[in-house]
Amino acid sequence: MRLARRRRIGTWLGAAVLATTVAGCGGGGIPTDASVKDFCKAGQTFAAANKFDAGVKAAKNLHDTGTPKGIPTQARSGFELVVKLITESKDQTDLERRYKVLSERQKQSVGSLDTYINKTC
Repeated sequence: MRLARRRRIGTWLGAAVLATTVAGCGGGGIPTDASVKDFCKAGQTFAAANKFDAGVKAAKNLHDTGTPKGIPTQARSGFELVVKLITESKDQTDLERRYKVLSERQKQSVGSLDTYINKTC
């Protein structure tokens, strides 16, 4: 079950961590009124990115799109963290290093985002 969960999380983080996985861009500046359709579309574009630079571009689009109203607080934190990790990393190796040192609470927020995405999109 943990492996399956990691793979689902990897769907969104895959664009950044290419092999698998607050407010760098400004967590407070990320919109909170995106439509579910736009949120899911931006996430699909992000997940489809297959190079680090494309992942960064897609993460910036995620930032600009934001999250729908009603997203759970912990999932929103995970969203902000994902955007921050990707947009602040210098390259793939730096991103992987940053992900490995996340606290358990931060990793749980990313897991909450994954759960939200699976239910919503």
